Amino acid sequence: MARFPKVYVKPTDSCESCLAWGNFSGRLCPTCYMFDRGHNTAACTGCRRIQPLKWNYCRLCWCQARLSAKNVAGHPADETDVRDRLAAIRHHQLFFVGMHYRRRRTTSARRHGGRRGAPRKPPPAPAWLPDPGWRQLPLFAQIPRDYSRLALADADLASPWLAWAKYLAHRLAETRGWGRNIRFAVNRGLALVLTGYIEDDVIRHTEIFAPLRALDLPVGHTVTVLDEMGIFEDDSEPAFEPWLAERLEGLAPGIRSETERWTRILRDGGPRSLPRREGTVWLYLNRVRPALLEWSNRYDHLREVTRDDVLTYIKTLHGHQRHDQLVALRSLFT
Repeated sequence: MARFPKVYVKPTDSCESCLAWGNFSGRLCPTCYMFDRGHNTAACTGCRRIQPLKWNYCRLCWCQARLSAKNVAGHPADETDVRDRLAAIRHHQLFFVGMHYRRRRTTSARRHGGRRGAPRKPPPAPAWLPDPGWRQLPLFAQIPRDYSRLALADADLASPWLAWAKYLAHRLAETRGWGRNIRFAVNRGLALVLTGYIEDDVIRHTEIFAPLRALDLPVGHTVTVLDEMGIFEDDSEPAFEPWLAERLEGLAPGIRSETERWTRILRDGGPRSLPRREGTVWLYLNRVRPALLEWSNRYDHLREVTRDDVLTYIKTLHGHQRHDQLVALRSLFT
């Protein structure tokens, strides 16, 4: 039976500086560790211990003075009030690690990124697919729109399509945890692309990508909302195809065809193999390409490459480069 190595876990202990009880590594709690790095060590005026000092008092005395000031004022006091109470310390109330730095609960809108005291903006009213009613059918096929000519100041904020989009964006934001800045930017992007929208129009990726990027608006999040509305078409060209064509350039026709088939099987999977991540596919082809270029000068087909050719090529490599190309070549010839 295999034995696993024992892992040492430091038991709960008290800090050697502030005497606080809790779970931490080392002899000092994290706050005392940082306090120790920024102050000189000497005898504390209050408790007479040899400790790092701030204004001649150790951190334990500072914590007691802060607690005394809070009990008198009813709320956390500033550093001046705490410093005035240092000389009156005659005892110490022990505490747990982290008690003095807990975040206070507040109903202020600052927790949500708003101004202090400002109410949180209410969510958009529920909206659904607008009823187009009577409308004039287009005479010609849809002409690609130039969204770069639109400005956010000219956006149609009263559009029922925008109201529906904002409601869907709010639901997606609540589900996926979008932050306040993302929500605001998505609403701006939707106002831009839905201005002048007519039912049955299709918003294409190539039409909105550059205008949204120019305004530093999130393309991906905006596209998610448009796709949820069913009015988006992804006509972007995958980056894989131009990259593959460029990597296969310069190879002999027979070697090129076999290499392309192997690369696509790596990416899409096959009857006896699972698909790999695209990054792995790129890495494998980049590793074997130097060898394929060399063999393309002598052979017309990959099946003409012999075991001796592979060994001769591998002898010119060393270290991890040799190992990585062996793994890729083994996959290719398999």
